[in-house]
Amino acid sequence: MKRMHTLRSHLLVMIVLAVVCGLANPAQAQIIDLSGISTLKNGFEIRLMPEASTSVVAALVLVRTGYASESEAKKGFSHLLEHLVFAGTAERTRDGIQREVRDLGGYINGFTRDDYTGYLVVGHRDHLGQLLDILADILFNSTIEEQAVTEAREVVLEEIRRSQSRPGVREEEMFQALLYEGSSYAATGLGNEITVSAANRDEITEFYGRTYRPDNMILLLMGGFEPGIAGAEVRRAFGDAPMGGQTREVVMPADPLAERTYFLYSDMPDVRVRIGFAGPDPRSGDARTMELLAGVLGGGDGVLDRALKGAGMQPRSVSASLSINRGFSRFLISAVLPAGSDPAAARMVLSEAVPAALELDDLANRVAQTRESMVAGEVMGREKLHYYLMGKAPWVIAGSPGQGFSSGRWDGLTVEDLSQAARKYLIAKPYTALLTVPESAKEKAAARERTVRAEAMLDNGLRVIAEQRPGSAVFALHLMTRHRMAVEPPGKSGIADFLHRLLPLGTYNRSREDIESALRKLGVSLSTAGNPMVPFGDFYTSRLYSYIRLECVEDRALEAVTLLSDMVANPLLEEESIEEVRSRLLEFIAYLEASSGDLASGVLAEALYSPVLGVDVYGTEASVSGITREDLQAFHGSYFTGRNLIVSVVSGMPPAESIGLVERFFNELPAGDRIEVPPVPLTESPRFFERELGKPQGALAAGSVTGDLDRDDAPALAIASGLLNTRFYEELREKEGLAYSLGASLGNVGERAVFTLSMGTSPDKLQRAREGVRAQIEAARQASVHQADLTREINGLVGRLQMRMLSSINRAYYLGISIRDRLPHTFGEDYRERLLTLTPEDVERVMRRYLPEANLVEVVVR
Repeated sequence: MKRMHTLRSHLLVMIVLAVVCGLANPAQAQIIDLSGISTLKNGFEIRLMPEASTSVVAALVLVRTGYASESEAKKGFSHLLEHLVFAGTAERTRDGIQREVRDLGGYINGFTRDDYTGYLVVGHRDHLGQLLDILADILFNSTIEEQAVTEAREVVLEEIRRSQSRPGVREEEMFQALLYEGSSYAATGLGNEITVSAANRDEITEFYGRTYRPDNMILLLMGGFEPGIAGAEVRRAFGDAPMGGQTREVVMPADPLAERTYFLYSDMPDVRVRIGFAGPDPRSGDARTMELLAGVLGGGDGVLDRALKGAGMQPRSVSASLSINRGFSRFLISAVLPAGSDPAAARMVLSEAVPAALELDDLANRVAQTRESMVAGEVMGREKLHYYLMGKAPWVIAGSPGQGFSSGRWDGLTVEDLSQAARKYLIAKPYTALLTVPESAKEKAAARERTVRAEAMLDNGLRVIAEQRPGSAVFALHLMTRHRMAVEPPGKSGIADFLHRLLPLGTYNRSREDIESALRKLGVSLSTAGNPMVPFGDFYTSRLYSYIRLECVEDRALEAVTLLSDMVANPLLEEESIEEVRSRLLEFIAYLEASSGDLASGVLAEALYSPVLGVDVYGTEASVSGITREDLQAFHGSYFTGRNLIVSVVSGMPPAESIGLVERFFNELPAGDRIEVPPVPLTESPRFFERELGKPQGALAAGSVTGDLDRDDAPALAIASGLLNTRFYEELREKEGLAYSLGASLGNVGERAVFTLSMGTSPDKLQRAREGVRAQIEAARQASVHQADLTREINGLVGRLQMRMLSSINRAYYLGISIRDRLPHTFGEDYRERLLTLTPEDVERVMRRYLPEANLVEVVVR
């Protein structure tokens, strides 16, 4: 769009507003009247937006269920159901629905997104009542016949195949997985061939009956209607539908904790750079500011486009946008450049362009012009009613309809407002970046070559494993201890975590400021401990081992490893830093003790693992309060030793070169004593513990150490664990409604097999929950495993592992686990091949062998 002269653009906006809205005052015209928001007695929400300039009406019903609310076993159900609601009702056939709408001169369609499924009908206002009748009929009365399910499955399967063959789909899926890692939004879309092929009428009908209820819907009605008449028609069509809508709880993505950059060879012909930051809550005032900032930064001749061109690059397109979801947002920047461009350099230019933009002399003028352009786009966009409503749907689902619909929402925003928002969300903030480059035939062949991997034992007993990723520019080093809580001194639980948090706070050779400056300069991502107060912040935290994760570009590997080795070998452990960390740990402990679920899990762990393992990795208030500098110095000397460390490296380097780098800097660590840790005790009798917190949410934790683990059973145990978790979730949460959160696991702690379960529920359901857990354990012990379920679980497990190991640092983590646990595989293709040899009988056998019969430890928190 050409930039308009300021006076001319003011006049254009005023004219468009007057024509579209029939008002002389553009300031009044910019705000859509949302006074028609109301809710029927059955919970059906209505948002009326009369538009006097047209005789057309558009009705969009949003059902609050979408890709993100699907379980692993029901991936694709939302989209499959979208097809099926058009397949016929008791009163209308599939053809009858389309014919009736067509005969009215209307249009009807549906679409599925992460947070919702939408159903749209457009037509003349004289036919509003009939159009709403059709919409209500398909939403509440679809028959979902067996033949229709078969036909819809084939249609959706073909859509999936077509989507997977689309150029660039691998890049899009990978960026989504990385940006929303660990959440319900990491792998959304049409589903997969396994789950869609397995979908049956009973499952789909149950899904339909549970989610397609009026109290789970919102109607957006826009166009040339009289509000009183339209409201009466809506009440007549939708008001009698029974309530009872349910949606599956989604897992929100955690905000990025560090800068992470990933590389990918793509089938696209260009170089592409994608960057994602955590954005504001869509309901906050910051959302409108970030929308305007995106307009200033993105687009042809925008700030980012100019920055790339100023660096000698030739961008084909540059964009910035605020992506809205229910309860959160992401600020996205992307650029497409010709093949041969340097994506790493482009990423650097884009990240540096934002702070540089705040210093531009013409920034105020740019903001004003961008605002005018965006307002004009909003006003003109309202003429296309159906597209307009579809574009606003995310705002409605996010709970911010007024802000999202108001074209005047950017009025009054200043350069200082944008500067503050940029500093709050973008400048020096963690982000996730994906850099993709075209993959030539030669590079494709090289990527298919067998992975090069090597292992070594250093003179001090430290074990190293290194893997080469050809073409990768990332250097990832993962340091893992063989033991953690089992070697903490009596009364000093939490000291390992305490020590880890002190490592970056100064050494005898470098001050804290020196370390922080070096990390920034080198672009190093370093993590020495988790954070239990943020979602997935302690995903890799374990009672059995501690870790350090380091990532950087390969060119900086030597300097980064030099820095890391100094932190590990020579921590200063200053009193001021010790008190800072102590205060932080006490905050963690208080936070966990105030959570019903965390408290229940802690009591269970103490009952199962004591005295071999301590109460919690973060310690107790008493133990953390009593740790001294002398304690930390003594523990450091015995903890960071060769015999207690495993270092795994994944990079583009040859393995021998990676191993040599580790040897150069870590071989001087003391060897330390050989550590023998006894197994955790077997659970020999049932026990029950009860705690009182007085909160509206209760918790149940249950578990048992059931026997010695045969290592050959580990793959079958992993599959059994997944099937077990699905069973508990579907039976106790979905069918019986006994839990708002639930997780079950059948795994191992060292050489012993362990069953654990955690459940969040209301206090009045705790007894029923205990009975349900015991009943499901016994049912699982006796149940047959079907091949289809086994195949689905294997594919799900392998898929999750593959997604996690897209990043080199996560791949290094799993290599370390394979060494620590003495596994015959490394969680790659070798693991997949082993899993594919499993039979249903293998899984049934481990279920019966390792699930508890009677000796169950239960903890209830009320």
